[in-house]
Amino acid sequence: MGSVIRFFLFFVVPIAVFILWIGGYLSPRVEPGYAEEEVKEVVKLPTMVVKPTKIEESYQIDGSVMSNNNAKVATKLMAKILKINVKEGDYVKKGQLLAVLDDSEIQQNIKEAKAGLEELAKAREEALSGLKGAEAAYQFAKRTYERFQNLYKENAVSKQQLEEIETKMIGAKAQVDAIKAKLKQLDAKEKQVKAKLKYAQIMQGYAYVKAPFDGVVIKKMNDVGDMAAPGMPIFIIGDKNLKFMSMVDESLINKVNVGDTVEVHIDTVGKTYTAQIVEKSNSIDPMNRTFTVKAKLPQDEALKPGMYGKLKIKIGEEEKILIPKSAVLKWGQLDAVFVVDKEGIAHLTFVKLGDEIDGKVEVISGLKPGMEIVASDVAKACDGCKVR
Repeated sequence: MGSVIRFFLFFVVPIAVFILWIGGYLSPRVEPGYAEEEVKEVVKLPTMVVKPTKIEESYQIDGSVMSNNNAKVATKLMAKILKINVKEGDYVKKGQLLAVLDDSEIQQNIKEAKAGLEELAKAREEALSGLKGAEAAYQFAKRTYERFQNLYKENAVSKQQLEEIETKMIGAKAQVDAIKAKLKQLDAKEKQVKAKLKYAQIMQGYAYVKAPFDGVVIKKMNDVGDMAAPGMPIFIIGDKNLKFMSMVDESLINKVNVGDTVEVHIDTVGKTYTAQIVEKSNSIDPMNRTFTVKAKLPQDEALKPGMYGKLKIKIGEEEKILIPKSAVLKWGQLDAVFVVDKEGIAHLTFVKLGDEIDGKVEVISGLKPGMEIVASDVAKACDGCKVR
């Protein structure tokens, strides 16, 4: 019996007391709530109440400027390029001379054709002169034959004499016919030479490569000294009606339509343009799950086909928390703001920031609507300071 009492007093009771002490049951209880914080300092700083702001939700995608109409400028002439008057990016007018090709062989052909025409003209003149004499001789022989026919009827001349005169008349007629045949040959030859001359003159025109319309030189395919070949482009010219083409994600195919207004920012120019969608592909590219849109750009000589840019499409609205950049305090690699409680005490609160919008910065997490924060001069604030 005594051993049981001793065991209870010296073993069980001390353990029970220790457990009660560890659990705090033997210490004064503190009611739950915020402990009173000692105010470090009183600082007058501007504050603001955080409010949600409606922001237009947009989709941004890369793209490039392109001409509404592109022309591959080539020649039908196989010749060496002697001169190129433009470079890539130059604006050109319709009919402006872009390049000059070697047309020396064509000039020789033209010279020979013109010389041939001169020779034919002289031959024609001689033939016409001979024709007049031949026709006169034929008419004389014909009249003589008619007289001898009458004399033969009267038995004044013999049949042999009549036949001799008839033979002379037939010979004179043959001479006339031969000259007329020669004139026809000269006419045919002249047509051939004129056709060759016209063809040579047309081909000579291809030695002068000109712009087909007002536009810009997108690509120069050759240099001086290169051999131009029929059908092979020397230049690629785009007209001044420019579009911006982008590949948009398929999830937006029902949110983007022809006639919608979009924004196009061109990095090279450093400008943002208001454009209108004029073309939309209703089929999805299976390779990248996108569809094509083209937006008409305003005319600006600073814009050139091939320029890179970004297309911004408005797809809705969303609420975001925006605060001035002056309210943000850099804490090492972290961003923080001072949240002011009901007592006017500032508490350093870390936040996660997003994009900069209209000069303000988006707060993704760390703040809620209705909270009061220090709006500026955050370097003067401190954690636990009273700011109002």
